[in-house]
Amino acid sequence: MKNSFYILLLILASFQSCKKLEASEIQMISAEEMQQRFQTENIQVIDVRSAEEFSKGHILTAKNILVNEKADNPKFFDTLNKEQPIVVYGRESRQAKKAINILEDKGFKEVYELEGGIENWILLGGNLD
Repeated sequence: MKNSFYILLLILASFQSCKKLEASEIQMISAEEMQQRFQTENIQVIDVRSAEEFSKGHILTAKNILVNEKADNPKFFDTLNKEQPIVVYGRESRQAKKAINILEDKGFKEVYELEGGIENWILLGGNLD
């Protein structure tokens, strides 16, 4: 049964792997692929929900930033490694896209939005902190 789950997970990941949205140019990453990549890569995770939502549960290793707080953004984004992939998620896709645009403007190359957000992550059994 456990092997069947992993085979299904691999099949889903192959179909749902990083998709590029034509209109917005935002790269999406599925929760399945993110879980797989966590095992072999250092992935930076940014949660753009409110501090209150973040404190109720967030993806392990996620850092919290509110993209509306312009004063804190430059210092925060400078703490990230441009050589490592970054996954962004929020309550609304609009918030995540705003953060992704800032990251891309600052020269980050491998930036993704988590498809389905934290809700999808939880549904697929992803760990929370």
